[in-house]
This record gives sequence, structure tokens and C-alpha cells, in this order.
Amino acid sequence: MKSYSRIIKIAALFAVIISVALLAGCKSKPDTGGDDIGGGAIDNNQYPFPVLTTPAVSSTPEPTSTIAPISLPSPSATTQGAQVLPWDSTAIPGAFVTPTVSPGIDSTATIALSFSTGTPSPQPTVYVIKLGSKGQDVKEMQRRLKDLGYLDGSADGDFGKKTEDALKDFQRRNDLKADGIAGRATLSRLQSSSAKRALPKATATPKATATPRIKENLYLQLGDSGRDVTKMQERLIELGYLEGKASGRFDSSTEQAVYAFQKRNVAYSDGIAGPLTLKALYSSNARRTSSAKGVVGVSLRRGMTDSKSVQEMQARLKDLGYYAGSRDGDFGASTEEAVKAFQRAHGLTVDGVAGTTTLNKLYSSEARKAGSTAGSTTAPKVTPIPKPTEVINYTNVTPHPNGDYVTLREGNSGVLVRNLQNALKSQGYLRGSVDGKYGEATTEAVTRFQQDKGLSMDGVAGPATQRVLFEGNYPKGS
Repeated sequence: MKSYSRIIKIAALFAVIISVALLAGCKSKPDTGGDDIGGGAIDNNQYPFPVLTTPAVSSTPEPTSTIAPISLPSPSATTQGAQVLPWDSTAIPGAFVTPTVSPGIDSTATIALSFSTGTPSPQPTVYVIKLGSKGQDVKEMQRRLKDLGYLDGSADGDFGKKTEDALKDFQRRNDLKADGIAGRATLSRLQSSSAKRALPKATATPKATATPRIKENLYLQLGDSGRDVTKMQERLIELGYLEGKASGRFDSSTEQAVYAFQKRNVAYSDGIAGPLTLKALYSSNARRTSSAKGVVGVSLRRGMTDSKSVQEMQARLKDLGYYAGSRDGDFGASTEEAVKAFQRAHGLTVDGVAGTTTLNKLYSSEARKAGSTAGSTTAPKVTPIPKPTEVINYTNVTPHPNGDYVTLREGNSGVLVRNLQNALKSQGYLRGSVDGKYGEATTEAVTRFQQDKGLSMDGVAGPATQRVLFEGNYPKGS
């Protein structure tokens, strides 16, 4: 811009100098004669009246210029903002500069410039991906986020809340503005080899809950209800084995959650929460799970989004063959159709709403796979035990003062026998009733248990047999 101003000033000064020089040469010659009379010159004295004469004018010398010679710089391309000045070869078509010169009293010029441009060049559109976006670009971004460990869900091409949270985590980790919007900077970093991976997630150690007083004869199972069931469900929800809200009813979903907990925390799994299971459940060493096995206390319906309960239901429907979509936690049209198909196959009210009845059936062992016929279930088969011959007289056995195991055999009765029967029944060895009487059915159940565990098969529940039964310790030869 400075080069341009200097050129204009120099041009203006040259114009002023040339104008002054031309004007100085245009002088009129004074009249020294008068009118011609008779073709001769008449003296002023010949007029009958006085004649004023014009004094001689001495010419004033013209002022010499004191302007020092100026070296003109070579024009160069100059950019002002987004516009290229017109003397550059890359000037905007149609752009030109109109100078206006105002001479000053000290032979300087004030030059005003006005710019005129043609149609401005369109600015490039900034492309961003954000919440609500859909398509292949979103899917590619999700895949990259999954590869880097930021996204746990599926790459379905739908920019939802989970994708936004994952993107914010990536932006924070890579020192970008964490706004959940994938602009040019975010996408460039995401696809670069310098993109930082997500930090490993630490598994939280479950807090020990206030351990309730566990009764020796407390066995919670399908169909039970009350405060003990509520407390157990709350702990199962806390550890991730259940989703929803504790209802206080031991339903099929709760039974499946107990099964899953036992497989990870105790030596056996029967879906019945006895003293051994409950003690492990309320301990600080109880193991968590990332996959719930049931939903309680809630109804799931179309329109729910980003729901862990819906995600678990979708996983179960997918396992049974009713659902083919992604397990994204969004209850949409495809999820609703899967619920209806399941309800239709099981003789339930077909409304597409996963309420208590539907969820209980879905998570029960009676849930059938898609396309299977009625009557085929996933329930475990148990070999029936013949009906025993009842013992007439029973001897009541009391617990040991020190809490040690008391040897139990046929003909005994009492609380200890009842606890033994509950444990045998929960593990599938006893089909008879739990009546607290050690009869022939209990003897056969103990014998089968001993055979399976490699113990001496005498039908007597001694300390070794009971330790294996209640604690899951399997010493060989005992």
C-alpha cells in the first residue's frame, strides 16, 4: 500500500509542476500604441484629454523546484485482506483504483483512493459433523473412535449422544476444544497417526455395602418377595447384574442375575440366593459384571434413547434371534418389532412394550428362540429321584456350639437338615420337599452329590461333604 501511495504522490507532483510551467508562459503583451488613425501611430499627447499609461511590469522569476529526485520502486504484488491490488497480474477481475488529487498549498497532494470490485469470490463452506448428523462420514468417524478406544457402541452412521460423548473425550485427550463437534481440526487430528488413544478405564472396586444379618435358613428364590429380595436386587443392580429399579419381587430377571453372579463369585450356580451366595454378594470382594442379565422395575417402550436397560434387552432379543439391529440402547421401530415378535411367539399381549411380564419371560429359561416350537425351552434337565420311603422316627440335631459342621445322616431332623436339603435342592440333587427330615430322598441326594464331587459315597453328610456343599472346596479323597 505504501508503494502505491508514493507512486500517486509523485505523479501528482509532476502534474502540478507541468501545469505551473505552462501557465507561466501564457502572458499577454501590454498595449503600447493605441488605435491606428490614418495608418500612423498617434502620440498620447495628441489626445484632447489626459491619458493614463500602464506602468511597465517587471517579470517575476519563477520559483525553482526544491523537490528531491525520487527513485520509483518496481511494482510488486500487494495483498490487502482478501483483495489483490490491480497492478498485480493476479488482480481480481473488474477491480480498479480511482485516485482523486487535491493540491495543497505546500506543493503536496492529498490522494483519496476508492476501490471498486466485481462479484466477490464465494467463501468456502466449513464442513462439520455434529449431533444429529447421519451418513457414511459419521460411520467412518465412529469406526476411528472405536479403534482409538473412545466409543463402545456400534458404528451405525447415526451421530447420537454416545458418539458426542466419545468425541468430547477424544478432543480433551488431544488438546482440542471439547465441544462435541467434529470440525476440520478435529477430523484432521482424528485421522492422523499422532492421534492419542483413550486412556484405559480403571475398573472400580465395588464398595462393601452394609451387610444385612443373613439368617441361616434364608433362601431367596423365584416367587419370593419382601425386603430381603429388595436388598438383594439393589446390590445386584449396583454390581451390574441387573438393570432397572429394585421391585422386591424375585422374578425371572432376578433369577438370571443370581445365576450370573454365582458363576463369577461362588462354586455353584442354581439361581437360589442362600446364605453362601448372599454372603458373597454383600462382601467387598464381590465381582462386578459389564453385562446385565435382566431388567426389573421398569417398562421399556419406543422413544427411549441411550438406555442401558434397552441395550441389555436388545442383546437378549438378539441372542434369541428376534432382533438383528445394533445394540445401541435406542428403542426404535426395529426394536419395537422385535419385542412384538417375541410377545407373539410366547402368547403375550402384542403391544411392543416390554413391561414386567414380557421382561420376565424374556429373561427366563422358558424363553424360546425365534422359529422354535412351543414346549422347547432352555431349562436344565434334572434326573428325577424316586419317591423315598419316609422314616417314622426322627432325631432333632442342634448346631455345634463352636459353629463346626455336625455330621448328619438318615433319621436326623432340624434346622441343620433343612439347610442341607436347601443346598442340595438348589444344586439340582434333591427333588423332594425341604421338610427338615433326613429321609431316603435326602440320603440319595447326598450320595449323588458325593459321587459327582469325588467323595466317599455313603449318603452321610459329614464335615467334608458339607464343606464341599456349602463352600465349594473340593478336596480329593475326602
